[in-house]
Amino acid sequence: MSGNRIEVTALVEEAEGPLLLSVAMRAPGLPPGRAVSLRLGDREIARLRPSGEPVRVALDVASLRAAADYAVHLRDESGADLTRGADVALAGPFFEALRVGPASFLDKVQLHHSRLRSRHLLEIAAHGFLLRHPEAEFVLRGAALTILGHRLLERPPGSLSPDESARVAWLLGRAGPATAEGAALVRAAEEEGRRVDWQHVRWTVSLATVAAHLALYDEGYERALALLGVATRHAHLVHLAKVSALNLVVCAFAEGLIASLLGRTDHARAALTHGVESVKPIVQAQNLTENVWVLGDLQNVIRAARQCYIALIRLGLVEARTVPPVIDDATQIDAGEVRGPLPAVLGSGVAPRLAAHLAGHGGR
Repeated sequence: MSGNRIEVTALVEEAEGPLLLSVAMRAPGLPPGRAVSLRLGDREIARLRPSGEPVRVALDVASLRAAADYAVHLRDESGADLTRGADVALAGPFFEALRVGPASFLDKVQLHHSRLRSRHLLEIAAHGFLLRHPEAEFVLRGAALTILGHRLLERPPGSLSPDESARVAWLLGRAGPATAEGAALVRAAEEEGRRVDWQHVRWTVSLATVAAHLALYDEGYERALALLGVATRHAHLVHLAKVSALNLVVCAFAEGLIASLLGRTDHARAALTHGVESVKPIVQAQNLTENVWVLGDLQNVIRAARQCYIALIRLGLVEARTVPPVIDDATQIDAGEVRGPLPAVLGSGVAPRLAAHLAGHGGR
């Protein structure tokens, strides 16, 4: 190793709670006892020695959410930046997450078989990517925002800290324009007779789904309704983005409930009917013998569509025919049958008006 070379390795220890790192630095050109500060942006991550002895660090990823950048610095006691003029090598999955660029983003952060395995690193990679590449194409920005939204939805809705609530507001502020951009790309392709990019459909629907449910955390019913509508109006393109199938029906159910709450009867009826009728193109779009997960997803789609049908009747949007009967007296709306964030939102108390509206019509 040359005298001006600095090697820093940051390995990840899988655990619940904070991100645990084992960080070591080797720098033969530095005095053995010299303390070096490893910094991410303006935040110190670890105090290292050049000997290569590892330091164990518990990093609260939430504390990085307000960072203006994720640039890595090595500074000595005087504050001098040791990376200037040095041959610096950064290794390990932590630094890999910090370096994810447009070409590798989907592989490293989104695709299940190849992505980073730590949920903390996925968040760091997605947020860091947005900081470094604010002008990236819609697909990559939409995917990054969706990943960050899922991290927030993993938390119990009623348990968010003030910082996490601010993070929700930050994400919603970006999701609205981003979903509008995605929808515009799809619409332009359709109007010009070009083939629609399936990823434009996929990330428009995914981001709209995540953001709509987060909007309910402060009873943002109008915002949620608008986002849900963005998602459901792409159901005719499910053959291009089969992965979006369940989201399309889940969003139709939520859209119908919220429209009903707001007194928009025609909107509610149309949304819930759309949720039921979407089953046919969704099934037709699938290769039913592809794998067992396709059939499992279709089971979830049909469960959600069934709740759309029940809601049409129990919310008084269509008449319950009695001869022949279309429903029995014991069958009520059960949001728990709809796979996704909505049951947790309704049960947490963050959207009391919507929960009360559902209960007022015999549902739960």
